[in-house]
Amino acid sequence: SRQVIIIMGSQTCPYYHKDSLALKTLESYLSYGMSSLLFKVFRENNGLTYDSGVFYPTRKFNAPFMLYLSVSEKNAPLTLNLLLSMWNDLVSKEINNNELSLAKLKLNRSFLHSYRTCEDITFRKVRLLGLGLDPFYDEKVENLIREITSEKILGVSKKYLSSPCISILGSKQVCKYLREIWKKRY
Repeated sequence: SRQVIIIMGSQTCPYYHKDSLALKTLESYLSYGMSSLLFKVFRENNGLTYDSGVFYPTRKFNAPFMLYLSVSEKNAPLTLNLLLSMWNDLVSKEINNNELSLAKLKLNRSFLHSYRTCEDITFRKVRLLGLGLDPFYDEKVENLIREITSEKILGVSKKYLSSPCISILGSKQVCKYLREIWKKRY
């Protein structure tokens, strides 16, 4: 398909850890909707057509926090450089208050959205119990999210995202070139 897939990430913490909700807020900031940072950086500012997202699953043990992108071969170098710059910002700059407020709002709505049917509610409560959490955690999450600050997110980002790993899939020639870009940064 002449596409290049780039996955960049780090190991983080389990879902029940005190840092998990800050990482979920960061996930919301990066990937929830057309106001997300991924959309702005790749689509709006650079006109790149891509498939992207953040993978931060609910896990009982340490979870990966990964950004993934799929782009054309010709756009791969620009994409990797943008991704590396964005990642650097995540571990060196605070999210501004407006962006943080929007990320929190989108995250709160995502919790509400997951409660559409009795089956959804039951499945979620069982999952929370399986993770060793209070089955009423989601009812308390709005207050917990409200307490998250830009400083907290930056601290969590530095803690978990300072030494990322990368995986690149595509043609050998393009991957070799991207590897050199990566080596200059890490």
